[in-house]
Amino acid sequence: MTATAARRGAFVAARLRIFSGLVRFGFAARALTYGLIGGVSLALAFGAGRAPVAPNQQGALALVARAPLGRIVVFAIAVGLMSYAIWKLGQGLFGRGPEGGGGLRPFDRLANTGGGLAYLVFFAVAVNVLVGTDSGDSNAPRDTAAGVLGWPGGPVFVGIAGVAMLLISLYQMRDGLRLGFVRDNKTEGMGVEEREVFVVLGRIGLVARALVFALVGYFLLRTAIGYDAAHTVGIDGALYRVYEEPYGPWLMGTVAVGLLIFAAFSLLEGRHRRL
Repeated sequence: MTATAARRGAFVAARLRIFSGLVRFGFAARALTYGLIGGVSLALAFGAGRAPVAPNQQGALALVARAPLGRIVVFAIAVGLMSYAIWKLGQGLFGRGPEGGGGLRPFDRLANTGGGLAYLVFFAVAVNVLVGTDSGDSNAPRDTAAGVLGWPGGPVFVGIAGVAMLLISLYQMRDGLRLGFVRDNKTEGMGVEEREVFVVLGRIGLVARALVFALVGYFLLRTAIGYDAAHTVGIDGALYRVYEEPYGPWLMGTVAVGLLIFAAFSLLEGRHRRL
């Protein structure tokens, strides 16, 4: 190997290490947002009154931005989310990541592409919070749906989004219950106790997030069928709808605990995930 080739190889390896670090920070950003959503929802379930911000991704990042040095933190989160999105889109395009993560099956590629697009949206939310154009308004999903309904074939697009959310939730629930997430992580490097904790957190957390996504998909379908954007909700709206049901505070509190568990799982996954 020539000196030039060696330098080129070292440069590529260094770039991969930097990118891998940014992707793993994206998992931490995911943990932070879902942890705040779960924490605010849990407080509401126990009667803590109104939340200071909407318990969704926008509101979570807006809450962080208000803290001292908060905008610096949100900027770092945005970089992590963008890196995470690029990694997921790369898995969707090529099937495998640099460490063998992902899958070659068409459904795996489709799921990774959908995840990458979703985190591009989260990245855009973080940018909006940074520039001060997003204050965590929980009516944003409803306003967006109202705009789409006005398009030619708008209800069809909203209905497709609802079906997609339901399919994603079923995939996530299956992945959690059947421990499909285990093969995507370097569990062989874990101790026995750490692996047991990781499996429990992943199973509960993924199912909890899947239930929330299923609620969002259900209300999107109601929007498309009834041609009424008032039915459209985001994560926060789905949790509020649960709160309004019989035994709602208990149900909302249970889901909130599940989201907190998912946040803890995300931190562990960021360390062990095959990229």
